Amino acid sequence: MTVEVKTFATLRTLYPSVPEIGISKGETVGSLVDRLAIPREKITIIFINNIHGTFESPLKAGDSIGLFPPIGGG
Repeated sequence: MTVEVKTFATLRTLYPSVPEIGISKGETVGSLVDRLAIPREKITIIFINNIHGTFESPLKAGDSIGLFPPIGGG
């Protein structure tokens, strides 16, 4: 089973997107982020298939995960 991980903004420069990565049954966004060695505090917004998710959200084959850092503006 595989998923796609897309990183955005400043995360993209340090942690490039991964077009295909294997997952295990029962894997969550949090366990995947940990395996990718991305510090959780660097992620404030999570999308799974364009729907808001959390670190506890379960993953399934074919999911597309979007990870966003804190975003400021003004």
